[in-house]
Amino acid sequence: MNQPTTGIYIRLFRLAWRNVVRNWRHSFATLLAIASGFMAVSLFDGFLKELESRNLDGFMTRGMFGHIIIERHGAQDLMAEDMWANSLSAEDQKFIEDYLKKSPLVDTRVRFLSVVGMVSTPTHNAVVAGVGYDLEEGAKVRGERWQWNAFAGLPLHKAEKHTVALGVSLGHLIDCETPIVKDFVLEDGNFKPEVRPFECAHKRVLLSATTEAAQVNALDLPISGFIDAGFREIDKRAMNMSLEDAWKLLDTDKITMVSVTLKRFSDKDIFVADMAKAAKDAGLNIDIMSWEKHKAAAYVLGGIEILGVFRNLFMCIVVAICIMSVANTMMKSVNERIREIGTLRSLGFFRSHLIFVFSAEGMILSFIACWLGLGLTLAVSFGIGKIGLTYKAGILSIPIVLRIKYVPEAWVLSAVVLTLLATATAWFCSRRASSMVIADAMRHV
Repeated sequence: MNQPTTGIYIRLFRLAWRNVVRNWRHSFATLLAIASGFMAVSLFDGFLKELESRNLDGFMTRGMFGHIIIERHGAQDLMAEDMWANSLSAEDQKFIEDYLKKSPLVDTRVRFLSVVGMVSTPTHNAVVAGVGYDLEEGAKVRGERWQWNAFAGLPLHKAEKHTVALGVSLGHLIDCETPIVKDFVLEDGNFKPEVRPFECAHKRVLLSATTEAAQVNALDLPISGFIDAGFREIDKRAMNMSLEDAWKLLDTDKITMVSVTLKRFSDKDIFVADMAKAAKDAGLNIDIMSWEKHKAAAYVLGGIEILGVFRNLFMCIVVAICIMSVANTMMKSVNERIREIGTLRSLGFFRSHLIFVFSAEGMILSFIACWLGLGLTLAVSFGIGKIGLTYKAGILSIPIVLRIKYVPEAWVLSAVVLTLLATATAWFCSRRASSMVIADAMRHV
């Protein structure tokens, strides 16, 4: 019983294929609509995936925040009220250092100390909001791509001791000239590892800040180079220095936080649970969290979430257009072939057979359109990558190259959704005609 039934539906499928080929002119607009919708959604998905990858890379690798962040309990909310009361003390640091050295999961740790103050030259003053950090460990976390983070001059870990690196925009505020953005900025936004000269009216700056004892302390340091902080407004205040110099400037032994990079990212939940238990047993009041739970990551995850909402809205519009296009084509096709339907019914075809034929036509049409859309997606993505278009998105300090990431899982999902919707639409449109009385169908004009 199953074999004859299967044979019938195979023949019906061939009939549907023949109808699509013979009536391709009627379906051409629908074919283009579905293909364009597939391409638009795929390109948008690829753009979002590339943005997500850039943001996560910028936070964890370039920004040296790693996989895990360790802070004083509540520091995320209370740091602005009292920096010193919410920093990690020497006792906290000893526990953290001992634990990290013993843990087989840890690859690298970087200690940070926030520095807020003024940078001065004989002719200019500007506000700075920067960090002191472990230079060698920071370079290791940044890896090969981001290790040379100097837009001009030398990275701190390659410069002489006791130097400072300033944001490019901050440098312009104190009479420094840096190179114009040219081909030394690579596709990822990183820089070619070469020394690029810069000119400053004054080669040294005076950094001043308020210490834990509420005194004003100052440190005179030469400028080693200039960095890109990523965002234009942050770049106007950005400053990096060694942790030792930050301790000296702020006259303290405290740190703001510790970032930890694990050997395997998949171990982060195990590490957080084990270290939190050890800290609690030691009576320490510290927070250990994966990077995405920190407020500093909110702008990254929030931005990605908003773009995801736009993507879903865009997908809904594309789906609506495709449904209307398929419905229009199938309704026209069904109305033009009502006499054919009557003839097939008179020859012994069941109503379910005819519905299957029209549904198969919708499925074949959308399947072909998705393959066409995939070809267009690959061609456009490759073309955009070769053209080398750049953009700043209104907030970046240095333009980045526009790229579209290949996202096979999004292609498959889009193809499945569009094919199912096209098939369902064709099924719905063919039900009325297939249920007509045979005599009425054959008399239809």
